[in-house]
Amino acid sequence: MRKIALDLGTKTCGLAISDSNNIISSSLKTIHFEENDFKKVIQELKILINEYSIDAFILGYPLRSNGNKSERTLMVENFSKLLCSNFEQKIYFVEEYGSTIKATKILKDAKLSAKKRKNIKDSLSAKIILQDFLDYGGKEIKWTI
Repeated sequence: MRKIALDLGTKTCGLAISDSNNIISSSLKTIHFEENDFKKVIQELKILINEYSIDAFILGYPLRSNGNKSERTLMVENFSKLLCSNFEQKIYFVEEYGSTIKATKILKDAKLSAKKRKNIKDSLSAKIILQDFLDYGGKEIKWTI
């Protein structure tokens, strides 16, 4: 069984997937959608669950640098409840502070154009989040819905 990581934004969701041994993460894709309309993400995840035998969702959990929650943190929490109401897979939060910064630096160091960086930044951020989970674990979330 594999894990899938999500780097959720208001208009995009970067996805990454683990290998079948849950050792290595790979960027998968970025889903684009209308602002805060997460139905498209749910539809895509339904397809990917069957295609890849997914047993857990790993969500990047964006806390502020001081550890406090932000508006985006609350958005991720609400989205995790949506996942819980649509799927039976486990859900984990992984603190993602700096994942987008790391992804942007990697892409700049690769000397990719701004346009190419924009297209793969979110899925690379999800890859970083997933690799952190595979290496160090995360906090399982259980909502009562």
